[in-house]
Amino acid sequence: MPIRKGHVAPHATLIESVIRKFDSQNRSYVLGNAQSPDCAIIYCSDNFCRLSGYSRAEVMQKAALCTFLHGPLTSPAAIRHIQQSLVAEEERQMEVLLYKKDGDYRDRAKMLFLPCA
Repeated sequence: MPIRKGHVAPHATLIESVIRKFDSQNRSYVLGNAQSPDCAIIYCSDNFCRLSGYSRAEVMQKAALCTFLHGPLTSPAAIRHIQQSLVAEEERQMEVLLYKKDGDYRDRAKMLFLPCA
């Protein structure tokens, strides 16, 4: 079946809807590809870049587990919860201590995992 000009795949429409909704709420977030083995990040918000100190180019294609934000005080239990959420594709909300690119860690981040395959 030929692809019609202007036709948008449902998956792309879903991603665009999520981006519009979360950007309008000024949230800091990343979107990961649940179909790739490490849930590679396919999008990160401008607010995420501002808060983390990483550019979008540095974040793209990294694992959604966000190991680049983990540091000595990041709880191993929180990391396990994130891993379990990604594997089980379950919605979870948790607090975890994440580090910025410059090594600073002022606040715990509230993370919400919304799986969509």
